[in-house]
Formats: sequence, C-alpha cells, structure tokens
Amino acid sequence: MEFLSKESINSKELLKQINIFREMEYKEREANNTLTEAQKKRGHYIELQHNDLLKIIRNEFDIQVGQGNFSQTSDEFNLKIDFQNILEMLKGRLNFEETSKDKIIPTSVEGIFISTYIDEWNRQQPMFILTIGQAKQVLLRESKVIRKAVIQYLNLLEKRIRQLERKKGITARKGETEAIKMLLEYGEIPKEKHNLYYMTYSKLPFVALGMKRVERDKLPADDLEQIKELESIIQVTILTSIIKKLEVKAIYQECKKACIDSLVDIEQKLIS
Repeated sequence: MEFLSKESINSKELLKQINIFREMEYKEREANNTLTEAQKKRGHYIELQHNDLLKIIRNEFDIQVGQGNFSQTSDEFNLKIDFQNILEMLKGRLNFEETSKDKIIPTSVEGIFISTYIDEWNRQQPMFILTIGQAKQVLLRESKVIRKAVIQYLNLLEKRIRQLERKKGITARKGETEAIKMLLEYGEIPKEKHNLYYMTYSKLPFVALGMKRVERDKLPADDLEQIKELESIIQVTILTSIIKKLEVKAIYQECKKACIDSLVDIEQKLIS
C-alpha cells in the first residue's frame, strides 16, 4: 500500500522554487558578466512551465500520459532560502486538509501521488505530490547552482516538518503521561514499579507499529504523526477504562487492542 508522506512537496511548489532560483542565477550571471551569447540575446531567464515540469516528472519516473556548465565560482552565488515561504507552504498541509486551491487525492502511480489544483480560470488541473527524495531526483536536470539551492530549500522544508510533528508529539506524550499517572494511582501500583509502567506504555505505539523504539528526533514526520495519534488513543483508552473500573492488566490489553484497531481502520480507509 502507498502512503502519502508528509515530508513531501507538490509540483507547483517545486516549480515556484526552481523558477525563483533560475531567475536569481540569471541575475547573478548578468551582474558578473558571465551570460552566454544565447542568454544575452534572449534577455531573460527561461521560466519553467508547470506542464513542462509534469512532463519531466512523468519521464523521470516512467509515468505514462493518461494514467549549461558553470565554473567553480558559480557555486558561491548567494541564493537565499525564503523561510517565510516554507512556513506559508506548511499551513494546512500537515493535517492533509482539503482546501479550495489544492485537493489531495490518495492515488499513486509508480510511487508518485497524483493530485489536482484549481487554476486562475477555475479549472481543475493535475499536479504531482513528490517525496523530498523524488523532488531531488527531478532536480538532476537543473544546473548545478539551481540544484544545490533548491535541495537546500527542500532540506530545510523537511527539517521544519519534522520539528512541527515533534512539537505536536510532545503535547500528545504529555497527555499520555498524565493518564498513566492516573492509572498508577487507580491501581495502587507500588512506587518501585512506576518506571516499568511508564516504559511499557511508552513502548506500546512502537509495538503496535512493529517498530523498534528509537530516539524520536531521528524518526520521519509520518512515523511521528502515527505515534502521536496512538499516544492520544492510549490516553483516552486508559481514562475510559478507569471509568469502566477495569483491572489494571486488562487496561493494557485494551490499549493494545485500540492501537491495532486504529491502524487497521486507517488502512481500510486508504483502500476504500
């Protein structure tokens, strides 16, 4: 099954960044008097069109329709990353909410997700959703300078997404910890066993996902999101189980079952 990664960028966002750095590269060359004769005659940089980028993506990943060299000093161009643009791009995306401009459709062809957007004439147009790695692969066709600048942008985007997911995960973890504390009081668990309970419940999301427990800072945003959701489920299950006056051992089994059921439910929704 294919899953839409949160560490992703759509083809329109990628196009925007490519053209930003194409223009900056042209202006740098113009200022340094290093334009080729063809570039001088043209008088402007070549703006990549979205349709052409879609063709590049289709060609790069074998998707069927219907389904210049620079000197070493060129690498020193000061192509700055627009952090504000990264923040704006992330608004609404992390929760995969449908917007009036972009509609995410969980359809995958050759590992590339197909989506749509509404253009300025209110027409539905195709676009692709790429992982950060796929976007970097597409950039192999760009110049060394542009490729380096856009990859830097993509790396910052990926880092920012992970930071936001980690921040949300901390909030969920705090709620789960409070629920475990209530469980310990409810079950009158001896103090010397408290750490064992915290450790056991902390490992439960990883157990449900079939993962080894690792440092969360090293996890991709998708895994952090799933762990956060499972921790919230554990929190609610503990509290409802206490209300039902279940035995402490039974509460753990209820939490484990709730986590597994949640993952099965997510998979069924993606299939349907």
